[in-house]
Amino acid sequence: MKEPILIIQQTEHEPPGMIAEIIHDNGWQYEVLMAQKTAIPQAMRNYSGLIVLGGHISANDTHLEFIDRQIRLLRWCLHFNFPVLGICLGAHLLAKSTGSEIIPSPVRELGWCPLHPTFLAEGDPLFGELLASGLDVFQWHGESFTLPEQATLLATSPEVINQAFKLPGRQYGLQFHTQVTETIIQNWIRHGTSESAYLGEDGVAELLDNIPRHLPVARDFCRDMVSAWLKLL
Repeated sequence: MKEPILIIQQTEHEPPGMIAEIIHDNGWQYEVLMAQKTAIPQAMRNYSGLIVLGGHISANDTHLEFIDRQIRLLRWCLHFNFPVLGICLGAHLLAKSTGSEIIPSPVRELGWCPLHPTFLAEGDPLFGELLASGLDVFQWHGESFTLPEQATLLATSPEVINQAFKLPGRQYGLQFHTQVTETIIQNWIRHGTSESAYLGEDGVAELLDNIPRHLPVARDFCRDMVSAWLKLL
């Protein structure tokens, strides 16, 4: 029997969403660990893969035990060639575990933003089929990261270059939130007072109006990408 996938969730409002559905549909089991309530394991010997979700905390907050322990766990994954999928903060933690810096984002990406493959994405199991025309994905962040030295940049955007990278040992980091559902987006707007204030009423309205246009395409891409990652386990 296959070992389950561990999903580390940072906050109550940032669940695995679509990712959990895709894992189930592909015949895998998963466990969700709430990072601020449950001890982070030191190793992944009882699991097949690790998914680290996003949150409003910074990967620079290493004085917080649950952040420091995730970085240590990701270093274990790097050392033992263990498969990882990091989403937003999860990607920042993965990058930081390699020695990269977490920096202010050139722009505060909030809402639907374009994503395009780099020429290095050709042949990659997760991003190789992403058309050059790209698609719009959901962003909700104010920080970015420097690309790890050993990483391959697979996807980019006009304003925040580092959008998706791969490390040599089956570890992927995604700046964007591929897991979102309409309910998750609405919850983030409701609870993200700083983000909603930054967008303003017109910006929030435009974001919501674009859900029917962009979410179905983003969901299809999420399903293909996560299913491809599961085949690496």
